[in-house]
Amino acid sequence: MSLAIAPNRRAELKARHREAILDAADALIRERGKPQFSVDELAERADVSRRTVFNHFASLDEVTMTTCTRLLSDVVDEFRAATRATPARDGSLSALFAEITSAVRAIDLPTVVAYLCGVLAADAESGRSPHALGDVFTRATEQVSREIADRSSAIDEFEVAILVSSVMNGVAVVAGHWIASTGGTLDDSSRIVWDDLVDRMVATLQSGYAAAG
Repeated sequence: MSLAIAPNRRAELKARHREAILDAADALIRERGKPQFSVDELAERADVSRRTVFNHFASLDEVTMTTCTRLLSDVVDEFRAATRATPARDGSLSALFAEITSAVRAIDLPTVVAYLCGVLAADAESGRSPHALGDVFTRATEQVSREIADRSSAIDEFEVAILVSSVMNGVAVVAGHWIASTGGTLDDSSRIVWDDLVDRMVATLQSGYAAAG
């Protein structure tokens, strides 16, 4: 008599299959420089069936977007570590802004952006939006906002959301300009360009747009 798989065991197996698919997609993307692989290739690399792939994802494009979102989630984890390592300040919005922008500077975002640029480049075959890179950054904004709001209870949640979204959208704009300027190449000169763009973004947000009195 066969025994049914226990619910916890089934959930664990499902999660393991999903991670295996995403790991396989990431490995194939890094090997080929682009998300160019078939369902059969993905399933073989993940050691699962085609059916299992489609049990977790509606399409290969969804696999790609989820892989990119997972990568950015790893960056959010780095962001958490960087902000927690920052000495506690006075709990003001200006101190929170300094904390967030310091964390942005501490993370190796050029490497992440270069990867995302290669993966999410719009093309006719995939039908992917030219704004896909910005969309992935947008997905991370809510996660970062929630993290900061939980640690900044003295500041209004709405104000935290505005601050975080301003910085995150600023980083997305920096990424777009950096790619246009450097082609996503990673070297010392391109990193200087990145740092300069981040400095300009921070200065713009910090000074605001009110007319000088």
